[in-house]
Amino acid sequence: MKIRNLQRTLALALSSILLTGCAAQPTRTTLVQSPVYATPAADLVKRVAAVLNAPPISLPTQDLGNGVLLTDWQEPFRGDFHIIRYWHERTRYRITVAPDFTDPAQRSRLLISDESQQRPDESGPNVEAKTWHDAPNIRRPERSTALLMQIENQLTAPAPVILPATAPAK
Repeated sequence: MKIRNLQRTLALALSSILLTGCAAQPTRTTLVQSPVYATPAADLVKRVAAVLNAPPISLPTQDLGNGVLLTDWQEPFRGDFHIIRYWHERTRYRITVAPDFTDPAQRSRLLISDESQQRPDESGPNVEAKTWHDAPNIRRPERSTALLMQIENQLTAPAPVILPATAPAK
């Protein structure tokens, strides 16, 4: 009897360890938020797309509609250290322009979230080493924050002044 109870207890403990150990980790989401701009959302989408496509950022974008921009992949980044080396990472950003609640017609803000992919190494004949894999549990809010700062610097920078050509003095 004691042996059978011990076997049941061990089987129950082992199954509970296996079930909890195999559970998927929840995806951590990060969202970086800008201050409010005194600009309507539709205008801000156009300005942000222009800033992203132009130097120094030079990151092509897709307009997904409804105030959402999806950038191309930005790379290379040095990823996490595992399996005796640093992995390569690349990140793209989803930028949502949201109207402000207090004055949706005249004010809006930016919300930036990131998505990363990784791969082990670029060298060698292994094709798998050159293939990017989704990394849903990797979030890099520092990259989103850096992109937001670059966008803010470009949005608040004064427009270049173009002086009219003057005729030479006679």
